[in-house]
Amino acid sequence: MYICIKHKRVRHYCIKKIAKLENGYAYSLTVRELYKKYYGISIGYGTYGGCFDVAQISYGTSFGNWCSIATNLTILRYDHPMNDFTMHPILYDPIMKFVNSFGLNKNDLEVGNDVWMGKDVLILPKCHKIGNGAVIGAGSVVTKDVDPYTVVAGNPAKVIKRRFSEDIINKLESSKWWEKEFNELTQNIEQLQDLVKNENNTI
Repeated sequence: MYICIKHKRVRHYCIKKIAKLENGYAYSLTVRELYKKYYGISIGYGTYGGCFDVAQISYGTSFGNWCSIATNLTILRYDHPMNDFTMHPILYDPIMKFVNSFGLNKNDLEVGNDVWMGKDVLILPKCHKIGNGAVIGAGSVVTKDVDPYTVVAGNPAKVIKRRFSEDIINKLESSKWWEKEFNELTQNIEQLQDLVKNENNTI
């Protein structure tokens, strides 16, 4: 894998080939190891989509299992400082040739399990956590943490509703179904569906 470390294009090619050999990006354990090692992005089992776009996803981001992430998700982990004489990165980014090391703290982001994010979502630095089962509507700008099983949308994103009642949420949380891999999960789908089948306010 040394050549993959040295050359980004070859690394990208290798990752694509590995994903194909290991049942796709959603299930490949090797691809997850490479993303963690080279990009600092943790991606849970079964999670797929825009989470694999290293140009848009910041170092230090983690995604739980079984997430559905649409294209063009952008995760920003720091703001331009407004209290200095300039907001330009000349004061904090070595790429601008004035400072020797990066001078801002980057905020990590923890995305829970079974989170669905629509197309063109933007997540700003003050959002540190998105809970299990949350939904982020397409085109939303997320400025703060999102509670579990909550649907948010808009700019800035606001709460639309909760997916389930507190009782159902507690049952889903207790089940920890997202810890199951493919074969075990598929054997338990009917039981899991039974937990929510009488709920009236699902999406």
